[in-house]
Amino acid sequence: MDFFRRIRRSRATLIPSTGHSQDDQLLGIIGGTVGGLVSPREWIHYVYCDSADGAATLEAAAIVDGWEVRRVSQGEGIIATRMDLPVNPITVPEVRKFFMEAASRVKGGEYDGWEAAT
Repeated sequence: MDFFRRIRRSRATLIPSTGHSQDDQLLGIIGGTVGGLVSPREWIHYVYCDSADGAATLEAAAIVDGWEVRRVSQGEGIIATRMDLPVNPITVPEVRKFFMEAASRVKGGEYDGWEAAT
């Protein structure tokens, strides 16, 4: 049993840090799934704002960047999804930065994080 624990621990250390502990934790989980960190998978991001105008701005930016978008109830944010990207230590910081910057450009904008299919 101790042997398998050491293997699991060493696998986790092979994944470079993104600089965000929650992202790193999720990547550790994803890294242990079929397809790991190299295969594209469903990836969902949540961004909120104060108005329908803000949601329209977020939606337009996400669509231009290749994301499929659904509006949150009452137009106060978006849920953006892609299925053509791997979720890994390279893509996660880039996409987090993209959505955080988009959120910073609208009133009440807030990036609430992501989830991915396992």
